[in-house]
Amino acid sequence: MLETLLITFREGLEAFLIVVIMLAYIKKAGYTNLIKPVYAGATVALAISATTGLHVAELANDPRWEGTLSLIAGALVASFTIYIIKTAKNIRSDIGARIEKTASANTAMAEIGVFAFTVLMIAREGMETALMLGTISAQEDAVMMWSGALIALALIALVGYLWVTQSTKINLRLFLQVSGIFLVLFSINLFIYGLHELSEMSAIPFIGEDANTAFHIFTEPIESSIGSNMITLGLLGVPIIWLFGAFIRDKFAMRKSAAIAAE
Repeated sequence: MLETLLITFREGLEAFLIVVIMLAYIKKAGYTNLIKPVYAGATVALAISATTGLHVAELANDPRWEGTLSLIAGALVASFTIYIIKTAKNIRSDIGARIEKTASANTAMAEIGVFAFTVLMIAREGMETALMLGTISAQEDAVMMWSGALIALALIALVGYLWVTQSTKINLRLFLQVSGIFLVLFSINLFIYGLHELSEMSAIPFIGEDANTAFHIFTEPIESSIGSNMITLGLLGVPIIWLFGAFIRDKFAMRKSAAIAAE
């Protein structure tokens, strides 16, 4: 449940932020005709993501497909997340610049362009979620997964309220960095799990049956309760340590700035 909660919360919040930033820019710039294409694009993207998640969950019941999908999900999520971490500081200006460029076209083309841009941006987040949740659906209880997802949606609603009322106090860059670290670590876990599942069927290419068997035995602890708990602690512990380090760094920076100002 915890993994489902964290994944849904992170990706759902990113999708929410994208829509909020787009709508804020559109309203500020006076392009009110582009509001409906944003909502339409978000709706289509969510439908695409949900459909993808259902198909991935069906395929994940086969060890070969489960392993392959884990590898694909791990690689895609890691690459997307690293990109977001690098561009977190400029996410607002980047989205605004793309909308401005699209809106400069004639009305019909602008609406189509904003619709397509919204679909691509939201579907990217939704596809990440669909791949990860669909892949782990074979390992998790359905009730626990739904519970985690619903709690995540409630948290997103809470953050949405705080965003509207306290947006100037939210460190968006730090949030994306910390949650990004979690996703990169989770991607590594997915990648190892994918190889573990493939090795069960001796399906890892080029290394032979004996090496497949040895790898499967070596990675068997990841499916045990102790191994699972250790992975969960690592997924939570490393981002928390990063967050604590960022807090200490900012405190020292503030004291240094205050000391310089006092001189």
